[in-house]
Amino acid sequence: MPYIELNTTRKILLVTIGIFLALIPASMIPLLFLREAVLSLKPIGLGIRIFTSIKVNVLLTLTLLMVIVPYAIVDFFNRRYIDMIDKSLPAFFKGVSEAIRSGMTFIEALRHVSLTLGGPIGREMNKALVRVELGDNLENSLEGIIKRIHLPSLQRAVMILKTAYESGGKVMDVLETSAEIYARLREFEEEKRVVINPHSITIYVATLVYLFLIFVLLYAFIFPIGKLSGVAQFIGGVDPEIYKAIFYYSATIEALFGGLIVGKMKHGKISGGLIHVIIQLSIVMVFFMLIDMYGESIAIIPLR
Repeated sequence: MPYIELNTTRKILLVTIGIFLALIPASMIPLLFLREAVLSLKPIGLGIRIFTSIKVNVLLTLTLLMVIVPYAIVDFFNRRYIDMIDKSLPAFFKGVSEAIRSGMTFIEALRHVSLTLGGPIGREMNKALVRVELGDNLENSLEGIIKRIHLPSLQRAVMILKTAYESGGKVMDVLETSAEIYARLREFEEEKRVVINPHSITIYVATLVYLFLIFVLLYAFIFPIGKLSGVAQFIGGVDPEIYKAIFYYSATIEALFGGLIVGKMKHGKISGGLIHVIIQLSIVMVFFMLIDMYGESIAIIPLR
């Protein structure tokens, strides 16, 4: 998937698409589950009412997901595109240096390595070289890349290429040194990922553990007590379905913030966590749909 520059207009477009997609699950509530929604709307105190129907709550969560899905998908593929550029920069500089050493001019070396290396870096360099062939100078053509793709390492790479192009006889020294620097930077990034990944996995595990605890509380304590006549007052005389709904909302909030934290840790920005929000919320929705359908049959303490 090519890189899509997320300017203000495109961000608004993606949000608009998300809103239209969100209308699908949102419209299902009044069309298919209106009676269930009305009957499940129950007070929990302080004038607050919540839906106790898991189906209705899942549709509300899907409405939220649909809003962020388009932006999350584009952001995910953009990050993959940028990561592939980052990975290929050491090989790119080394290849250009070797091509010049073999007797090619600077422009010929760029074209040769772009075609040989391929991938995102090859496509971006080929676009710049096409502009050169059409009469633009190399400096402007290279700057066109960093205007589209806001990546610090790519900005430095363009600056190095411009400096190497102007340096004459020292061009190979500049490129070889750059290849070594980018290789070490890449090693550092990989080491950082190795350190961060366990923390990201921990957040997913925390979500799964929380869901397991919810299951235990509901089907080993709350629902069994609610079934016993004269004992229900020990849980405050509250409908057990309200507890299930509250657990659903708490798990949804945990998944939402957990996904955003994973994105911040792994990618350095909150928007990088949107794809993790989608995954974690999907886990929560599937879990509650399953216990809503099969909870009584797999309960720790039989409810019948």
